[in-house]
Amino acid sequence: MNQNSSAKDDPGWDGSLSESSHLDDDDLFADDLDYGLPSEDHDGPSWGLIIGALVAVVAIGFLVFDGLNAETYFFDVDVAVERGDDLIGETIRVRGTVEPGSYAGSDGNINNRFRISEQGVSMTVVYHRALPDTFQEESEIVAQGRLDEDFVLHADEVLVKCPSRYEGAPPEASDTDVSEPQASR
Repeated sequence: MNQNSSAKDDPGWDGSLSESSHLDDDDLFADDLDYGLPSEDHDGPSWGLIIGALVAVVAIGFLVFDGLNAETYFFDVDVAVERGDDLIGETIRVRGTVEPGSYAGSDGNINNRFRISEQGVSMTVVYHRALPDTFQEESEIVAQGRLDEDFVLHADEVLVKCPSRYEGAPPEASDTDVSEPQASR
């Protein structure tokens, strides 16, 4: 018999374990295998993973809490005055038109005071920064800040809506601009 035929006659020739080469269950544990890597005994959870998860949970909680506290409500002047005492101490945005003759301040001055109104209701705005270049009486503005007990808005931001003169006018058709298409020959 040649060697190949004797391998076929062996009950374990297909790669299965014969009774003579039977391994105990203890031999099959992966912990006992040596892959050439340094081994450490880990009896508990990884502290790095736990600390990383806690940092992530705290960071997400802070972002959610900070986002909820950073709410800024937007009102027209008449609605803000109607809400009254509910808004005192809150950060709000108020939209209105600068009343003519109400502006107290000068160009380049950082102490500005004016009144804004909407639907016949007005409120005072105090702003301690330079106003935008486009600020003028009768312009529409949005002011953001805290409302005090006297219903004065102490603004930390003032935005001026661009006047209509900056908006593009529709093109006008003129006789010189219109040309008739020529037929090709």
